[in-house]
Amino acid sequence: MIIRVFKRKEYIIHSIIWIGGFTIVAGFVQTIGNVKREMGDFIYPVALGTIFNVLLFYIVSIKLIGLYSLKRSGYLFLGQVVVTLLGLTIIETVLDYSLFPAYYSTEIESLYSQFLVTLVFNLFVLAIALGYGFIKMWLKSERQKQELKSQKLSAELDFLKAQVNPHVLFNMLNMAFSSATTYGDERTADIIEKTSSQLRYVLYDSNTDKVSIRKEIDHIEGFVALQKMRISADMPVKISLNVSTDNENYQISPLLLIPFIENAFKYGISFNRPTEINIELKCRENTLQLLVRNPIITDFTSQSRDGFSGIGLENVRKRLSILYPSNHILKISNDGEIFIVNLTINLK
Repeated sequence: MIIRVFKRKEYIIHSIIWIGGFTIVAGFVQTIGNVKREMGDFIYPVALGTIFNVLLFYIVSIKLIGLYSLKRSGYLFLGQVVVTLLGLTIIETVLDYSLFPAYYSTEIESLYSQFLVTLVFNLFVLAIALGYGFIKMWLKSERQKQELKSQKLSAELDFLKAQVNPHVLFNMLNMAFSSATTYGDERTADIIEKTSSQLRYVLYDSNTDKVSIRKEIDHIEGFVALQKMRISADMPVKISLNVSTDNENYQISPLLLIPFIENAFKYGISFNRPTEINIELKCRENTLQLLVRNPIITDFTSQSRDGFSGIGLENVRKRLSILYPSNHILKISNDGEIFIVNLTINLK
């Protein structure tokens, strides 16, 4: 609702500015040069110029800067701006020269001189469009960062309200591990150790903006190992995890990949029929690719229409859009039987 009201106000303000600008320019043009003084003569050429100014302003400030915010290619953006500026200027000049050849002086001006006048004015409009567009892009980026911080704080508060104090739980796990090793229960000790490692990573190691890909991989491998331990040998479940990287020091935002893997185990394991979960994680030349495939179990489709918790998916999408706005591709497919997540991140 607030966004709608803001946009409505923005449209009204823009309309007032354009109408005011049109009125001022129409009055100003009559005061310069050897011109016709009838206001009616000037409404049409000024109106035509205003239309092209509006096109130039919004194509650059919204469309081109919007594309730049996604691709971050300076040369491509510069080329698009130049083509747009020259293209609109040429079209406006030709129309102006053809439709209103004698409006600005008693003698018909040359096409070239009229092009230069139009270009200078359009450069002024372009400068305003660039300033407006980049300021708006920066404000949007800051707003997204604040939203992410707010969501993170809210999630932490909800966790603390709903769960046992995690530090107490962590200490209890260490105590249970010590007891299990003392009395020779190796399997229980192994489970407790892996669970403790998972909790340690969430509480302490991930409390930074970036972690090494090695730490994130260790966390994923530990989680998958725990899932394998809870599945009995007679269950028809096959789990494969393939990980490879050419540099273990790549940096990545922590806990960004694990929701996709948790989802595969949450919705992809059946006690009644054979199921297979495949996880592939590759890091090559500053590019990370995660591919997760899991069957869609009928028992869970009523709980999650797309095979993934709606809130969980939305949170991951938002984190990716804020942390890697122009450096990730997320593709999620669901054919009713197989759920596939394909995520690519540029780690530079």
